[in-house]
Amino acid sequence: QKPTMEPHLTEPAKLLLLASILAKGNVISKNGKAFLKELILKKDSRLTKFLVAFDSDGAQDPKHLDLINKLIEEEAEKLYDSLFDGCSLEHGKTVSKAERQQKGLSTQKSLIYGEVEFHSFAKVLRKIGPKPGTVFYDLGSGTGKAVFVARFLHDFAECKGIEVLEGLSNAAQTVQERFEDGEYRQFLSVSSPGDVSLLQGSILTEDWSDGDIVFANSTCFDDDLMDEMGKRGEALKPGTFFVTFTKGLTSPHFEIMERKRYKMSWGPATVYIHRRLNLDGTAVNSEPLKDVPDDDSFDEDNDDESSDDDDDDDDDDDD
Repeated sequence: QKPTMEPHLTEPAKLLLLASILAKGNVISKNGKAFLKELILKKDSRLTKFLVAFDSDGAQDPKHLDLINKLIEEEAEKLYDSLFDGCSLEHGKTVSKAERQQKGLSTQKSLIYGEVEFHSFAKVLRKIGPKPGTVFYDLGSGTGKAVFVARFLHDFAECKGIEVLEGLSNAAQTVQERFEDGEYRQFLSVSSPGDVSLLQGSILTEDWSDGDIVFANSTCFDDDLMDEMGKRGEALKPGTFFVTFTKGLTSPHFEIMERKRYKMSWGPATVYIHRRLNLDGTAVNSEPLKDVPDDDSFDEDNDDESSDDDDDDDDDDDD
């Protein structure tokens, strides 16, 4: 049911009230509400269009909610770009390649570097709809890009990354220090010291069993690593979401909720959204993935191209 807006309220007051209503109903995150407030203070003209549409159709129209989320993501991306200034995709690739060559790891394809694309990954997270107070993991987190997409856009209690290469881990630590020492938290409603951790270590030895949403940019992971990661994922609690790229988990203890292709730093990548089954092997009785209008991805089942193309694109990125 559409909440009633008092006719005497000014447009900014109506928008602030609406932002609070959307956040209270978990339609947007509290961090999303903070970015929306910034747009209201800037008197962004696009919000006027949203308010008119809300008055006529109601806030639950998927097209209007998609517009609001896109505005929030655009505002968050500005903060994200500022945080990663000096830590570009090219920098990450250079650091990764240099260390692999130095340590004789050039033939280990699983270590090839790639990054998420901000808006595509934001869309994947929005489909899942992370609940406040949950834990996000990025397995093979590189310089921390996916970790901070999650941190800025949602109300996670903790966002954690695990990266095996020392150079990339050091670069991520520099970004984390900038986040902790800068003024980034003032733009977030839900964030506190220590809620971001970027560790150097192996995803096969570090403990990530407390994750609620786990992500792995697995495009170049070999079969053995995929198998072992899936087995370790069985320690996750039922209902946990596990997102992988190009290759799905081989463990029978997960169901595939969705398989679609999205734009990433190296080109299109197939995104698998899995969910941990109950201990008896039955599906978890919970909400389905959220509907995201204007979805420019497409079902892999209806695509004639092989997902192997993703691996080739990523390999070229390190040259």
